[in-house]
Amino acid sequence: MIGGLLRTTSLAALFAVSGLVGGMTQANAADLGGDCCADLEERVAELEATTARKGNRKVSLTVSGWVNEAVLFWDDGVESNAYQVTNMVSQTRFRFTGSAKISADWTAGYLIELGVAGSRSDGVDANFDDQGTGVSVRHSAWYLQSKTLGKMTVGQFSSATDGLLDAHVANIGHFMSENGAAMVGGFRVRNAAGGTGPRLNAFMGGTGAVATAGTDPGQIGEGNRNNVVRYDSPALAGFTVSAAWGEDDMWDVALRYAGEFSGFKLALNVGYQEWRDGNNDERNCDVGGAGQPDRSCSQFGVFAGILHAPTGLFVEGGYGIRWDDNVPAAFDDNSTQWFVVAGIEQKFFALGKTTLFGEYQRWDIGLTGAGLFDTSEMRAWGLGINQQIDAAAMDLYIHYRNYDAQSTTGATTTEYQNFHQLTAGGRIQF
Repeated sequence: MIGGLLRTTSLAALFAVSGLVGGMTQANAADLGGDCCADLEERVAELEATTARKGNRKVSLTVSGWVNEAVLFWDDGVESNAYQVTNMVSQTRFRFTGSAKISADWTAGYLIELGVAGSRSDGVDANFDDQGTGVSVRHSAWYLQSKTLGKMTVGQFSSATDGLLDAHVANIGHFMSENGAAMVGGFRVRNAAGGTGPRLNAFMGGTGAVATAGTDPGQIGEGNRNNVVRYDSPALAGFTVSAAWGEDDMWDVALRYAGEFSGFKLALNVGYQEWRDGNNDERNCDVGGAGQPDRSCSQFGVFAGILHAPTGLFVEGGYGIRWDDNVPAAFDDNSTQWFVVAGIEQKFFALGKTTLFGEYQRWDIGLTGAGLFDTSEMRAWGLGINQQIDAAAMDLYIHYRNYDAQSTTGATTTEYQNFHQLTAGGRIQF
């Protein structure tokens, strides 16, 4: 409206000058009166109302996001193919954010984030190359924040432990994650005879209720987005504390550190999460159905990463464990995962920084909810490269992974053929 007022004032001044000049040259100049600009200002207001705006007078609006699409090459030991997919490690999205200043100490704001998928990388498999197309709500929340007291957020939002194990110190988080199912979770392994086995996400902590295409396998030790009330403390010497509560008897807490000293970039995270609903499979706990008594399903996660800025050398790793009291006493109720990533990130070219890395990850899973097997284990190793293009806010990447799984039911152990994944894609931010 300020812009409209300035334009109106300028036009009024121009008319006034014109009138003055006209008065000097024509004795019978029209008397425009005090309402000469009312119609003009109304017209300017109408034009402003038909254009995209950056919020109202009090609350700002910023639109941002990225597009992350890739080509996925895969080989399950029997069949191989290539699909175009949306990379669900960091899917295509729109973000609408804004804030308003209440006082010198307090602000209010909001976040709306919509995820877009053409064909989900965690949903495709040997039979379906087009899965999960659509738009979903990732975040929808408002917040109140004080510089001295911290921030309170209400809505669909990240729980306190969301992102705990994916706090990368190098620029790889848009295509490499501890959440292996985001890359190829919908695919099935093949047994030695070539027959179809369980989905890959079942070996990563997914229960039978969610060991299907297009689902999150649980990310052992890692939180997710939920309907929550969350608190984040102000940063103190690089440390922040977060706590969240919501959904059906879910709560979690996390402690994070991020800092730089003597040329090193350091990240440390630790967190705990718990659910107490007997019919809640939110994090792929084994559940007995409606009406079951409350039983605890909890998990713990820890992450550490360090990058030496002068050389670009980095290493990071994480560990997660889940305890599920819903599992019958005769079976293993623990599931774990751990991973390590090491590499180098340097500006070898004028385009931007190049990141090269190698990785290893292992899952050891207890009883699954559908009884697919009593226990299982899977190992994955991989190599990756990312090239930033600073002038276009863009990243181009190639990522290879090899998965090796086995399962045990009773006295029978089944070995599966290795699954190969090669993802080549790019992300452009706006």
